[in-house]
Amino acid sequence: MRGASAFWSLCFLGLALRSAGAEEGVLLQLPEKATVVGPQISLGEIAEVIAQNGATAERLRRLTLGRAAPAGMTVKLTLGYLKIALRREGYSLGDFAFSGAQTVEALTQSQAFDPSGLSAQVKAFIVDQTGERPEDVEVKMEDWEKKILLPAGKVTAHFRPSLTGDYQGTVFLTTELQVDGRLVRVLPVRADVEIYHPAVTVVRAMGKGEKFTNDNVRLARVPGSQITNGCFRKLDYVLGRSASMPLPAGTILRVSDLFDPPVIEHGQVVQGVVERGNIELTVEVRALEDGKAGDTIQVENTDSHTILRGKVLDEKTVLITSGGP
Repeated sequence: MRGASAFWSLCFLGLALRSAGAEEGVLLQLPEKATVVGPQISLGEIAEVIAQNGATAERLRRLTLGRAAPAGMTVKLTLGYLKIALRREGYSLGDFAFSGAQTVEALTQSQAFDPSGLSAQVKAFIVDQTGERPEDVEVKMEDWEKKILLPAGKVTAHFRPSLTGDYQGTVFLTTELQVDGRLVRVLPVRADVEIYHPAVTVVRAMGKGEKFTNDNVRLARVPGSQITNGCFRKLDYVLGRSASMPLPAGTILRVSDLFDPPVIEHGQVVQGVVERGNIELTVEVRALEDGKAGDTIQVENTDSHTILRGKVLDEKTVLITSGGP
C-alpha cells in the first residue's frame, strides 16, 4: 500500500507542478492533525514532504517553523503561515504544490523509541531481500545508548536496500521511521546478521579411515561465516566413504577430509584403449602411477615398453591420450 500511495503522490506532484510551472518539484501534503516532539516544530513533523530531489526533501523536513505548544497542548498552523515560512527561508512558492488541510492542529506529545527493537523488522526485510528461509536468518541489533524521541503515534520502519547487496556480517541500513504514515526521521542502524546454510557436519569424533554413516555425520545448519569452498551440502556425497584424517566432532566436512583411494595403483596391469578415428585398439599396459577416475597417469606398454599417458576411466581401463602402442 505504501508503494501505491507514493506512486499516486508522485503522479499528483508531476501534474500539480507542471500546471504551476515549477522547476524543482516539491509536494507538501498537510493533515488536519499531527503530533510534534517540541520544543520547536519542523516541517517534516506536520507535513508529508515529497520531492524529486532527495536532498531537498530532507532539508525541508528539518525546516523549523516555530515554537511548539507546551506538552499536551496544541497549536494551529495555517497553510498561509507555512508559505510565509518557506519564503522567509528563501524558497520560491512556484516550486511547491500543496494538498490536504488548510490548517494543521499540532499536538505536542512525544514517545521514546529504541531502534534496538527493530530486529524483527530488519530480519523480515533481509529475508525478503535474500530469499533465505526465516529460520536460517539471525539478526542482532546494535545496542543504542539512549532512546530517541519521536512524535506520538504508530511507528513503522522502512529500509532502503543495501548498496552492496550484501546482507551477511555487519550490515548498515538506512531506516525511514514514519509516525502515522508520515516520515519523521531517517537514521542509520547497524545489525550483525548471520545466515545459516546446510552443511555435512561430524557429530562424533572419527578416526582416520573410519567410514561416514548416519551415526557420525548429519546435515546441520551452519553459519555462513564458517562455510568454505569444498564443503559438502548433501549427505549422499559423503556416506560410505572414509575419513582421510582424524576428525573431531563439529568438523564441517570438506573434500580434503575424505579419503579418495586410487582406482588404479602403481604396477597394476590394465587395459589401454587407443582411439584412432573410428578404430579402437586395445593394448596391455602397466600403471607407473596411482590414479583415480579422471586422472591422467603414465603407463608402460608391456610389449614395447613405450611410455604412454592415459586417462583413468575405471579400475581396469585407461584411455591413451599421448604416445602410441
